[in-house]
Amino acid sequence: MTVTTFDLVGKVETPPWLARHMVDLLFQGAELKPTHRVLDAGCGRGAFIKAIIDWSQARGLTPPEIVGVEIDQRLAEFARNSFRDYLNIRIICGDFLTIDEKEIGGKFDYIISNPPYISYEKITANMRRIYRRTFNVATGRFDIYMLFFERGLSLLKPGGRLVFITPEKFLYVISAKRLRRLLSNYAVEVLEFVQEDAFGGVLAYPVITVVRNNPPTHPILVILRDGTTMSVTLPSDGSPWLASIQRSYSRIEGGGRFRLGDFVLRISAGVATGLDEAFVVDRKELPAELWKYAYPTVSGRELQSLDPGRPIDYSRLANVLLLPYDKDGRLLDEVEAEPLLRYLSKWREELARRYAIRVMGKKWYSFHEEPPLRDLLRPKILCPDITMKPSFYLDALGKIIPRHSVYYIVPKNPSTLQPLLEYLNSREVEEWLRARCQRAANGYIRLQSHVLRNLPITKTLFMGATLGGGYNCDVRGDE
Repeated sequence: MTVTTFDLVGKVETPPWLARHMVDLLFQGAELKPTHRVLDAGCGRGAFIKAIIDWSQARGLTPPEIVGVEIDQRLAEFARNSFRDYLNIRIICGDFLTIDEKEIGGKFDYIISNPPYISYEKITANMRRIYRRTFNVATGRFDIYMLFFERGLSLLKPGGRLVFITPEKFLYVISAKRLRRLLSNYAVEVLEFVQEDAFGGVLAYPVITVVRNNPPTHPILVILRDGTTMSVTLPSDGSPWLASIQRSYSRIEGGGRFRLGDFVLRISAGVATGLDEAFVVDRKELPAELWKYAYPTVSGRELQSLDPGRPIDYSRLANVLLLPYDKDGRLLDEVEAEPLLRYLSKWREELARRYAIRVMGKKWYSFHEEPPLRDLLRPKILCPDITMKPSFYLDALGKIIPRHSVYYIVPKNPSTLQPLLEYLNSREVEEWLRARCQRAANGYIRLQSHVLRNLPITKTLFMGATLGGGYNCDVRGDE
């Protein structure tokens, strides 16, 4: 077939080798017949269709009936021309998520797809409303590929098989809870983690999911990226699947019912000023009259240049944060803050355009969010929100006001800071977090407050941490 490049949102063509592998999974153990019906959902130029033809011909079989559905007219026309000599192949230009079942001829014995990966932010408000009305799994910050699962399963005949390749995020993100619950009603046969670079320059952390329209069976086959295979029983209540897959993490599950969130005052992201350019200043350039408003500060990137597991050397922090609040978190009035406001006046127009000022009616020098200083100015543990390797740092004296790209953990009992720090920097915790945190680009992971809060804690640590304090856990808005 002639190679043509198309620039399409969320659409990356499946490499031929990967298409062949997925077709092998689709027909594994099957006696394929010409009367069987195969659906290629979002067929693009027809990578899967060609792989199905090749698979059939290599075995001396007549290819089955194939229906390809493609929303992009150019790709649909390309596929139609490519397979025009096959009477049992039909290409339909339409939206797989909304196309009428009659138009595609009813249900299918086999369904295969590399659905488009279109994040919530790129879906129009009108389409979000339509999808939420149509699909049970369209909750939270859903992705289009999640909806493909629900539609595909609704079109699968009893005993039929579905093979999709998608980002692995649905295994653990909150927004995919209903999808995991839906899949648990079927026989999930295989989860195969595919190499990160399978699609060339696009890092999607893909996973192949093989599902049969039969009652659920346990355990399932899991194939990790290093080739390790295991049998895993997945939870059916919608809770994250990735945690059940990683065998090595069982070493710290012995913490039993104790979780990090049980004995901390707060797990939260650092302060959001709404305009760091105004409030974050190089300490060497800070005018003397502003020192009384200044606190050491650190971003996630700056934090990773320091030594994890050890008290932070404040002299190595290049910047300070100017704070228009007293130590109880009360916004200073204009008399108390007069030198600071004089300094900030050069940014007054930009500061006044912030959402918190325009919509919420805050004073022009307020932060985007009110800082909980009674917790912030305690001894605490810091960690970057996006990192290659989860690492934790000690603010031993409670002097640092972390910025929004840093999480801070304040235990109820300060005497547990050092053992907790050592535990958080252990290999076991790193593995546990890698199993549950969202993937970012280039091998990085994104820590999240709800994940940190659920980190198992050993009984020894818990017993040493139960003195004093009340519980308050501020959860950042995660997917």
